[in-house]
Amino acid sequence: MSLQNFLINAVLKRTQRALMQLSVEHRFNRSRKWMATDHSRVAKSIEARGEVIGGVPVEWVVPKRLAKHIDPVICVYFHGGAFVMGSLHSHRDMAAFLAENANIWMLMVDYRLAPEHPFPASLDDAAAIYRSLLARGVSAERMLLGGDSAGGNIALATAQFLRDAGVPLPTALILFSPWLDLQNSSPSHSANAATDALLNTQLLDEAVERYAPHVARHDARLSPLLGSVAGLPPCLIVASATEILLHDAVSLRDKLQNSGIEVDYLEWPNTPHAFPVFARWLPEAREALRRTARFIRRKVRS
Repeated sequence: MSLQNFLINAVLKRTQRALMQLSVEHRFNRSRKWMATDHSRVAKSIEARGEVIGGVPVEWVVPKRLAKHIDPVICVYFHGGAFVMGSLHSHRDMAAFLAENANIWMLMVDYRLAPEHPFPASLDDAAAIYRSLLARGVSAERMLLGGDSAGGNIALATAQFLRDAGVPLPTALILFSPWLDLQNSSPSHSANAATDALLNTQLLDEAVERYAPHVARHDARLSPLLGSVAGLPPCLIVASATEILLHDAVSLRDKLQNSGIEVDYLEWPNTPHAFPVFARWLPEAREALRRTARFIRRKVRS
């Protein structure tokens, strides 16, 4: 374990303990405000520019040396934040690092958040962007869908929806610590309760109540782990051995393998939930993103 990882885990654990002393509404507002604040520090070699696609705000994060490519590889990426928080700001550093290393354009999606926009608003936004890119002439073979935590849920659920609708699928899925079963009852919720520095089951249950208060948690649109994975593209899954969502990642890996779908599974010990997002600070995050970049380069011609 790197020193940086040890320190970040310690800070996150202390922060989580402090948050749990607050009222539900207070900790929600405080966490949302933090994730909406711009703490990013992107290198001068990266261009970040906003646009609206399919009626949804997005941000392109592109290495300047690739800015004039006429047929770039595009990763449509959905940030984490339990469907109720997170922003383009919170994931810009990660996006910049992956774009640079994988020689791709990252399309970061500012999808609508609950409780103001409950389920299925985020999935509607995701499908709208993907269909709009296809309508622009972007080939599905030049696209990937990615996301971390709740964003991983959106990426997988969107791929399932597109498959069922007969829409051409992206060439691969990239999932970091995906939250795929919103019943929040898997074995790792209890087994890793003391080791997950960032999440706990209570926080996730509170988020589900904001995101989908009137939808059964076993609904496969809400919990895509419970849906069919037949016909999905190859998938990369990155997870931490100490997070409460570990079982979601492992279960998806096994389900994909049993369906004959190619899956690369990477698991790190003692790292925080969705640790690739901490690319600026964690060497483990940067290594995970380098390996993600290698996976992407194997799947598409940059």
